[in-house]
Amino acid sequence: MDGLTVRRLTPLECERLQGFPDGWTDIPWKGKKHAPDSPRYKALGNSMAVPVMRWIGEGIQIVEKETT
Repeated sequence: MDGLTVRRLTPLECERLQGFPDGWTDIPWKGKKHAPDSPRYKALGNSMAVPVMRWIGEGIQIVEKETT
């Protein structure tokens, strides 16, 4: 195990894992054209994964159709 390190995911990789388009969190920040990584990680950490939210919404629609 000597010499092994753990690589941190990039904000782009995190966006893709969460189901967001590439660069979704790379917005203007404090007068600069691009946001640094830390606020991007924070935004992604406070978000909900798009595919999961879609799955939950579709499940709610199915239940609503069955009960009406």
